Amino acid sequence: MNQRFQDALRGARAGYAELRLRRVWSTTILIRDSTVEAATTSLETGGIARCCSPETGWGVTGWSDDEHLEAHLVRAHELSLAGGSRRPVRLAPIPVRQLEAAEPLPDDPREVPLHLKRRRAESLAGAILAVDRRVAEARLLYRDEVVETWLATSEGTWLHDLRPEVSVAALAVAEEEGNVERALGSLAARAGWRGLDAAGLMHEVAGRAIARLRATPLRPGRYTLVLDPAAAGALVHRAVAHIARPRLPGADPGVLVIGTRIGPECLTIGDDPSAEGLRASAPGDDEGTVARRTVIVQNGVVVGHLHSRETAGAAGFAPTGHARAGALRGAPYPRATNSYLAQGQGTLDDLLRDVPLGVYVTDVLSCDATGGRLSFRAGMARMIRSGRLAEAVKGVQIEADVLHLLGRVDAVAGDFTWDTRDEHCRDGNAGRVPITTGAPHVRLVDLAIAEGIS
Repeated sequence: MNQRFQDALRGARAGYAELRLRRVWSTTILIRDSTVEAATTSLETGGIARCCSPETGWGVTGWSDDEHLEAHLVRAHELSLAGGSRRPVRLAPIPVRQLEAAEPLPDDPREVPLHLKRRRAESLAGAILAVDRRVAEARLLYRDEVVETWLATSEGTWLHDLRPEVSVAALAVAEEEGNVERALGSLAARAGWRGLDAAGLMHEVAGRAIARLRATPLRPGRYTLVLDPAAAGALVHRAVAHIARPRLPGADPGVLVIGTRIGPECLTIGDDPSAEGLRASAPGDDEGTVARRTVIVQNGVVVGHLHSRETAGAAGFAPTGHARAGALRGAPYPRATNSYLAQGQGTLDDLLRDVPLGVYVTDVLSCDATGGRLSFRAGMARMIRSGRLAEAVKGVQIEADVLHLLGRVDAVAGDFTWDTRDEHCRDGNAGRVPITTGAPHVRLVDLAIAEGIS
């Protein structure tokens, strides 16, 4: 494949040309109670040719096989000359490198028969139903995939990468005396067939659904809020890392302007695609840039952005290795990978000790940011009374301006952990990419909590 790509690129007439091919082998199994509703395997192939003419911008073509590479490059070059982006483009330089990271997988899910995967999924769904008689329904989604990527550029960069992933998502529905509650959970790992132990997740999800049966709706008001690491990670990703891309000339600059204070001294947020063993980690991004940790907010002040080569060139900075393609035939854009809130000091008990009345959130249903405002819904929570955890509550919902919310952070614990849920970042036409979040416990003071949907 390397030689074919290089031969095609040798005849490219653009100032910069690039070929990327990606193949995805996947298995998906959906279980409802004890019934298999779907069990499929697939192989998808897609690629793009990108050409850049500095004065007129990008030309991009997508394709579904690895034939006619020269013709795809010619078409992309023609599109770039037609001025598709209508603005000059300057690509920040990166070191040229060749990386072969496609070692044989020791536990390749492609070699496991479908009937064994089905049996595993059925067993996990059965484990949810077996937890308690009040569990009335269980759904389980099992998925594994192997993604192989080839990338070659006219500058001489060549990357070949092979990575597996396995994930499980579960839903439990509990019912008692006409009261019905649901709980969700998931796990994902950059691993093969045996790389994910999901038995504990099944008991946890069923237990949360049962606990919600007896939880009381939270009375709306102003509370101190303590977030567990998973909830805190979701918050910093949506509030900061998700929008930490610089805007190209002529676009809305957004709220994350470098030098702006958006939070207290204890708030340091970054993104690290080089973190060892995480789902979104990679030796390089979809432009061939070496992955590196980038600090976005340092002690409450915006100090950096997540860059592609194009945005880095426009801003006069170095690329950060965050150009990611969210579709087989999609162009890469600056996207978050492993977003984190850096740890502070102390423990959960330290954060709880001084709280006369508050809420401790341990389960996130949704967290979305739109137009500078963030909407946050918790699945499970507990009251904090006189510095101690008390009864379970539900219906915790926050609607707030992002900067107002971050300004309410007053303490960050020292118990950092990466979240292992199956999480993705969706960003309009840029597509869907896997992410990981990491954080310690976090405390926010004097927050308005509305009456949510329980």
